[in-house]
Amino acid sequence: MSDKRIHNLWLLHFFADFIALVTAYFLSMWIRFDSTFGLHLFDFLNRALDVRETGALGASYELFYAASAFRIICFLTIIVCGVYALRDLYTERRFIIREPVSAEILVANVIALAIIFTYFYLDRNVFHPRSFFALVLLLNVFCCVFYRAQLDRLLRWLRSRHGWDCWPVLLVGEGKSAALIEQHVREKEPHGLYIADRLVLSPHRDIEKALVAIEASAASHDVGMLIVVDNDMSVQQIMKFLELSDRLDLPVKIQSDKLDVLVNRARIRFDVAHGGALYHFAALSSAERFQRSKRRVSQLLALIASVAALPLFLCIALAVKLTSKGSAFYTQERIGKMGSPFRMIKFRTMYSDADARLSELQGQNESGDGLFKIRNDPRVTSVGKFLRRYSLDELPQLLNVVRGEMTLVGPRPLPRRDYENVNEDWHYGRHNGMPGLTCLWQISGRSDLDFQSMCILDVFYLRNQTMIMDVKIMIRTGAVVLFAEGAY
Repeated sequence: MSDKRIHNLWLLHFFADFIALVTAYFLSMWIRFDSTFGLHLFDFLNRALDVRETGALGASYELFYAASAFRIICFLTIIVCGVYALRDLYTERRFIIREPVSAEILVANVIALAIIFTYFYLDRNVFHPRSFFALVLLLNVFCCVFYRAQLDRLLRWLRSRHGWDCWPVLLVGEGKSAALIEQHVREKEPHGLYIADRLVLSPHRDIEKALVAIEASAASHDVGMLIVVDNDMSVQQIMKFLELSDRLDLPVKIQSDKLDVLVNRARIRFDVAHGGALYHFAALSSAERFQRSKRRVSQLLALIASVAALPLFLCIALAVKLTSKGSAFYTQERIGKMGSPFRMIKFRTMYSDADARLSELQGQNESGDGLFKIRNDPRVTSVGKFLRRYSLDELPQLLNVVRGEMTLVGPRPLPRRDYENVNEDWHYGRHNGMPGLTCLWQISGRSDLDFQSMCILDVFYLRNQTMIMDVKIMIRTGAVVLFAEGAY
């Protein structure tokens, strides 16, 4: 059964989207240059809007777009499909209760058109008529919806007639939410999912006993996904299910109000069933494959950024050195992947005796167990407050990324003191991946969040990390840094 499953469903959607763009491009050429209706329509619009086309016209204009078709279509594919990815249109089986994608495709094409127009404006390009690209993307909306619908019909036919891409699901839980999810999956069979077995947790929630039953059922039914619905589970019990899914290398969806920080603060989109989010955790193997591939990319990007930011480095170092005694840089032992220590580099933001004064400030800690944060720390210098507010003190960590000790996106590394103060075993799960310059915690409130919430965000990230998620985090990090949200 498993050898018939499609593990890269997004590639089929990408192919359908590419064919849609090709169709829209050549259909636009026919309407624009070869149809009487198109000639009259664009002539009317140009006169109505008082637009004068300054580009080449007639046969030479048509020949240009025919000869440049491959290059222009590739350009459009990068922009349009890039926006599709950021709008969660290539998410495999992360969503199973989503609305039709037509509205998302329309919004994504409008955004893509705005990006193209902005590019033309910045490039001072007066050759290309804007109306041609507007027509391409307008037609692309209809073509994309059509081709995706045909792909869905093809996949449904392959699943029903030939057993391809069928994914047995083990549903664990009871109550109205579990019943609604079971009904939805049985009726819709989203992405080839179907209920193979359903288990109910014991009234006393003997998790260890439940895990044994789940593992046995998963093996006997060769399941491709777990769905766990139980709002009464503690975070520790939830992490037990994640550990089981790690051993089985299966994606798992969990409905529990204990993980609400992912929606309320990180603003991540999930399925909603009976008023509660269904949190998706991808299979461990997919996250590990991505970790291996992104390390070299992070090192290259960090090297480029370090060279580009060198003048800023020098200005900040000089400001720190001139306003307080001590080195411009501060290095501290931090705990990285799998508990391995390394020396993390920062611009110094505190007075030179800051470490010695730590013990007298312990009672003022505002972040609870696991972290030490004070909103108005008296050890911070005036320049240091500015650097911290806009996260400029973190810039030297680009060198840690270049050295392979950190990556651009990943859980923030803890000082040894905080690492040793961790009081629940599952908190160490945030150290299963490379530490990073920014992460979900950075864009979800930073110092305004407690340690427990930070660990939930980090565990979620490590299980779901993808290139698209990293890009989203970096984009949102820029906005958070600009407005100094949660920084102190």
